[in-house]
Amino acid sequence: MRLIRSRRDTRSAILGYLWCSGGSFRPELAQGVALTEASISRIIGDLKAEGVIQETRRAAPYRGGPSLFIALSNDLSVAAIEISNNCLYSAVGTLAGETLYSVRYDLPDGLGAAEVEATATRAICDLAAWAAQRGITLEQLAVSIPGYDPDLRASPIIALDAARLSDVLQRKLPDTPVCLTNSMVARAVGHRLRMGTGFIGGSYFFVFVGHGVGAAIVDELAESGDVETCEIGHVVIDRRGGVCRCGHVGCLETYVSTVALAGILEVQESDLIGHGDRWPHEYRISAKARAEIRSRLGRLGLAIGNALNLNRQRNVVIAGWPAALPAEDRALIMDAIGQSRLGGLHGIALTFSNASLGREPVSGLALAAFSFIRRSGERRASGRETISN
Repeated sequence: MRLIRSRRDTRSAILGYLWCSGGSFRPELAQGVALTEASISRIIGDLKAEGVIQETRRAAPYRGGPSLFIALSNDLSVAAIEISNNCLYSAVGTLAGETLYSVRYDLPDGLGAAEVEATATRAICDLAAWAAQRGITLEQLAVSIPGYDPDLRASPIIALDAARLSDVLQRKLPDTPVCLTNSMVARAVGHRLRMGTGFIGGSYFFVFVGHGVGAAIVDELAESGDVETCEIGHVVIDRRGGVCRCGHVGCLETYVSTVALAGILEVQESDLIGHGDRWPHEYRISAKARAEIRSRLGRLGLAIGNALNLNRQRNVVIAGWPAALPAEDRALIMDAIGQSRLGGLHGIALTFSNASLGREPVSGLALAAFSFIRRSGERRASGRETISN
C-alpha cells in the first residue's frame, strides 16, 4: 500500500476503506490504511464531528477487543443520473448505501438530441423536487454517460450535450458538486465496492459485457482509487460486420453485447437482462445457439488479449453475461486471450464476477459516494468536478 502523507489523502483513505469494507473497528481500519490508531485518531474525530462517519457499539471481534464500530454516516445523501440499457435512471441514496429514491425513464438507442435532453431535464427536475420536498441535502451528484469523453461536447453513443446538461444541473441543483464521467468508470467503481477490501491487492483490467461493452484499469479503491477507462467495445474487429450504435461497422460490441446475445437466443434483451445471472437456466439454448455463443466468447478473448498487449496487466476481471456460463464455456475466453497476447497466458489470472445486469442505478450511486470520498468527505464544497479517468 502506498504511503499516505497529506491529511486530505488520509481522510480519503479512511473513508475509502470504510466504504469498501462496510465499516470497521479501529485496529482493522488503522491496519487497512497503513497507519497507527494514534495517527488517525484526530481525523476520525473530525469526520465524526462533521457527520461523515458514525460510531456504534458492536460485539468485539475477539475477547477484550474493541467495541466501537466505525461506518459511513447513513444521514448523508448522494444522487446519481445513470444512463444504461436504453434507460436513464435517477436516484438518491445514503452515503452508507441505502437507496432512498429511484426512477427509470425510457431512453432508446438512436433517440435524437432534443428528446434525450428533454428526458434528462425531466429526470433532474424530478430528483431536485423530491429532495427539496423532504429537506434532503445532496452532498454529491454523479452522472454516468456511455461513451463520455471530456474532450467531446456530445457522446458518440448517445446524443447528450454535456455542456447543456451541466447548465441544467447548475440551475436545478446549484450547490451540489457534480461529476460527469464515462459509464465504465461507474461500472468499475460499483464492482469494486461489491468486492470489499483486499479483493486482488493491486491493479486489474476490468471488462464489463452488457448492453454496452467496455473496460477499465482499476486500482484498489482503499489505496489510490484510480479508474482509467480504455476502449474495447468499439474496437473494430470485422469490417464486414453489423453497424454499431457508435456509427462504426463491425465493433466488438455488435458481437458480444446483450443485444447480440438476445438475437442469438431469439428473446427480448430486456427479458434477458431481467434474468441476471440466471439467464443460461431460463432459456432452452439450442446446439446452434450455443456454438455461436462460444464463437463470440472467442472474439471477446482475442480482444482482451490484444488489450493486454497494450497495457500489461496481469489480473483480469470479467463481469456481465459470460460470468454465468459453465466453466468449459468461460475457458474459451482464456484460451483466446492466450492466442492473441504476446507471451500467451503466462502470469495471467482471470476472474469472473456476477453479471451485474439490471442493477441500475447501484453503480451510479456508488460513483457518487466514491466522488464524495475522493474529495476527502468535504461537506457541500462549492464548485464542479469532472472525472475523466
